[in-house]
Amino acid sequence: MKIIKGILLIATFILLITANLQAQQAGGSFLVSAGMDLIRTDLDKILERAQFGAEVNYFYRHQLSFSGGYEFNVNHPNQVTAGLRYYPLEPIFLRGRALLGNGADLGLGAGYTYNLTYRLRLEGITDYYIQRQALGLRVGLAFLIN
Repeated sequence: MKIIKGILLIATFILLITANLQAQQAGGSFLVSAGMDLIRTDLDKILERAQFGAEVNYFYRHQLSFSGGYEFNVNHPNQVTAGLRYYPLEPIFLRGRALLGNGADLGLGAGYTYNLTYRLRLEGITDYYIQRQALGLRVGLAFLIN
């Protein structure tokens, strides 16, 4: 519980000090992304549980997007996701996602985007899954649609 309170405190602080900064994407644009978990702390063996995800983010404002997606899991039930991203500084974002279905969970995380081109991005994301008490590292590609 202390970890969750610390994450929320840091996220609130960042939101307050960066409220007027703008991210590179415009309100009304979409970000389509796909990625896979490289490392998870709740696994004993490599590829014991492969997890791949795809999601679409709709940017309500420059810094705020709402997302929906699907997680494909090997040896576990697949899940639908719903969440949001907040970009306090241009390449850095914070995210929260609800994983719905069998084994439902809440993931809180942070990520970094590296623009390969104006529209194509490489993303690195770390999520903490509250129910499983596990940390995951994900890498993916994203495509911006204005």
